[in-house]
Amino acid sequence: MQQGFPITITADDRFSSSLKPLLAKLEMWINFQALKADWYGKEDHVLTFDFTLVRTLDEKAEQLTSENWIVEPGYAYHYESSRLMTIAFIAVDDLLEHGTGIEQAIKDRLVAVTNAVGQQHGLIALIAA
Repeated sequence: MQQGFPITITADDRFSSSLKPLLAKLEMWINFQALKADWYGKEDHVLTFDFTLVRTLDEKAEQLTSENWIVEPGYAYHYESSRLMTIAFIAVDDLLEHGTGIEQAIKDRLVAVTNAVGQQHGLIALIAA
């Protein structure tokens, strides 16, 4: 994957490497959405996000109980305001059960996290279309 994007997306080690094209596509998509909404207008105030796809949030339960994690159905995140950095987990097992619309559902979760943090900075909301 390319380096240097403010929003990165990786998958937990338990996933197949065949996911890399989808992860790259999602990463380019979410960064483009942020660019269109002028999230990168102030170079000294760019929010960064480190997303990791995981099977379930239960896998990260110990980590989620430490620090100040916000846990919602299907995703969890921790925002470090001093570094303008967000670490987030996106769960996918529940999406696989439904079998259709998985990519859109992942986009919805990515946008939910980015918008929750971006709203704190008065940024224009991203749209998961």
